Amino acid sequence: MTIDKIFKIFTPKDNTFYPLFEQDVENLFKIGELLCHLMNSKDSSQWVPVIKQIKELERAGDEITNQIYDRLDKSFITPFDREDIQALATSIDDVADNINRACSRIMLYKPKKFMAEFSELAELILESIQMIESGIKEIQRLDSNPKLTEVCIQISKLENNADSLYHKAISRLFEEETDPIELIKIKDILKSLERATDEAKSVSNVFKTIIIKRT
Repeated sequence: MTIDKIFKIFTPKDNTFYPLFEQDVENLFKIGELLCHLMNSKDSSQWVPVIKQIKELERAGDEITNQIYDRLDKSFITPFDREDIQALATSIDDVADNINRACSRIMLYKPKKFMAEFSELAELILESIQMIESGIKEIQRLDSNPKLTEVCIQISKLENNADSLYHKAISRLFEEETDPIELIKIKDILKSLERATDEAKSVSNVFKTIIIKRT
């Protein structure tokens, strides 16, 4: 064992990061739930209040991210490597950003209808967020590696499913949509939704890095 590792063991760590990450993913889960509600809504008059709530929660998430960054600047010893704390906070924030981006596109473009794949992608996003929640709980345990590895595997599967669903939706869109303007609108919204699952996989990549460093 190196002197640096011995020093870290006996030096008190700043564990305020864990409650902040828990707040962050709880906030993200609320965003995911609202997204599913939005994508299952058949009444366009309901879009505005739901999207407004998502935007407010996305801003709340930004504030939590800033608190994590601020705490990182002030902490001497952190529960895991500083660069991984920053990467984890950034990746979680990016999931919320892409959900918000998709919603902003809906408000801007006002599509005539939602594709069925909108709802399916929203469900995959919510499942990915649930896995992220599990991962945040597991990184607080020193013996969490097997369960955390399983979380990463599940997030990767969900991302692959979302990728396949996205390509299926794009194929169907080009086959069925005759209005080129509407096609562009729907394609852009689909891409933002698919990117949210890409960012969830980025979160799992940070989990993998933590696992490797703990081994």
